[in-house]
Parts: sequence; C-alpha cells; structure tokens
Amino acid sequence: MKKTAFAALGLILAVVSADAQQFSADEIASRTVERRSIEAVIWGMPAVNYDLMLQEMLKLGGKVNQIVYWSDLPDWKNQTLTPNPDSIYLMPFINTKEVGPVVIEIPPADEGSITGTIMDAWQMPLADVGPAGVDAGKGGKYVVLPPDFVDKVPDGYIVLPSPTYQGYALLRSILKS
Repeated sequence: MKKTAFAALGLILAVVSADAQQFSADEIASRTVERRSIEAVIWGMPAVNYDLMLQEMLKLGGKVNQIVYWSDLPDWKNQTLTPNPDSIYLMPFINTKEVGPVVIEIPPADEGSITGTIMDAWQMPLADVGPAGVDAGKGGKYVVLPPDFVDKVPDGYIVLPSPTYQGYALLRSILKS
C-alpha cells in the first residue's frame, strides 16, 4: 500500500514539475509577484481592520483607553468584520505605550454576560472573556501588559502579556434570555 502511495505521489510531482518547466522566467516572476500580493493582503488584513475600527472610533469623538459602547444593534455602519446583529457591542481600544498596563474588568455572568475576546493590534487573541473565557463567567480583572513590562503584577489579576502596545477587546453584551 505504501509503495502505491509513493508511486502516485512521484507521478503527481513529475507532472507538476513538467508543467512548471513550461513557464518562461517572466511568467514565473509574474506569478511570484501575484502570489506575494495575495499573501500581503491576507497577512495585513487584521492590522487594517483594527486600524479601520480605531479610526472610526476616533472620528466619532472616542478616545483610546476608553470604552466604545454601541447603544443600538449593529447595522452596515458598524465596521467590524462579522458583527452579530443580535448583540450590543462594547469595544475598549487600548494603548499601553504611554499609560502602562490597562485593566479591563469583566462582571460575573448573572442575568446576562459580557462575552468576547481581548486582542492585540494584529487581532491575535490574548484571552477570551465571559462564560467560555478564562474567567468562566465568574468575572475577572484582566490586565493587558505592554511588551516591555517587567514589574510584578499584584495578585487577583488575569495577566495578559501583549506583543504590541495597541489592542482592543470585542465584547458582546448578551442577555440571559
């Protein structure tokens, strides 16, 4: 069975290799640029999306290290990638460069919950919060640390070291019903 699989793989590679040899140097260079362009778009999408949301918040009068509260259900004007049309959103945008560690306190899930994710500027999760998060619905004080932070964090905090100074949390207010 293994010999058959290796023979099939060898045949596929031979066909691919023969096809690749039919391209001119200019065609290969053009395809390389096209592939790298697509990779750049995919790689940069999280940072562009983060900046889009941040700039919109600033344009509306919000400030960094404050919480944006969407008092209505989201519509097409809400510039998040995948908004849930049944949730009220809270979005603290943080920048630890000047102020140092930032605390985001999540209340316990009683009559509802605050559920979501705290992320860095590349939209890489630092922690999930709420019933499915690190606090397991009991609530907690999450402290986002700047990349160069070396001091001791007091007890009682959920520590989130961040590789970037900027970040945000995408939090949903979900009613128990």
